[in-house]
Amino acid sequence: MEQKQSYTSAYLPSGWKLTITLNRSEAERAPAQNEIVVYDDRFTGNPSFRIFGSYRVRKNRVKREVIAALFAYNAAFPSDPAWRRTERSLVLEWMEHNFAYRVGFLKSRASDVDLDNHAEGKGSFGYFLQSAWDVILGYLKPKAR
Repeated sequence: MEQKQSYTSAYLPSGWKLTITLNRSEAERAPAQNEIVVYDDRFTGNPSFRIFGSYRVRKNRVKREVIAALFAYNAAFPSDPAWRRTERSLVLEWMEHNFAYRVGFLKSRASDVDLDNHAEGKGSFGYFLQSAWDVILGYLKPKAR
C-alpha cells in the first residue's frame, strides 16, 4: 500500500492526538499539549519509529494506545526491511527511557524513545550502559582538524 501524504494524525481513546510523519523536522517541532509526534524512520537498515518528547507520556495505557496505533500504521504502510517489535518490549523500552529521563541519566538521549528493531529483547541495564559508553567514547575520540 502506498502512502499518499507525509503524515497521519488521529485522536487516541485517551484524548491525546497522535501524529506520525515522514518528515523529521516536522517531528522535531514542539508538539501541542496532549500531542504525541512520531517520526517514521522505518526505511533504513534498522527500521524504527522515534517518539519525540516521549518522557511527557507517563501512563502505560496511553503508551499502549500509541503502540497499537503504530502497529496499525505499520500494517497499512509496511516497510522493507520490516519493522518487527513486540508490544511488551516497546512498552518496557519506553518506560526505561522515561525512568532514565526522570533520574537525569543521559537526559538528552532519554527524552525521546527510538523504537528500532535492534532493541528488541535487550535488557534496559545493558542498553543504557551501551548508550553511556557511546557517549564517553564520543568525548574520548580525537577531534579531526
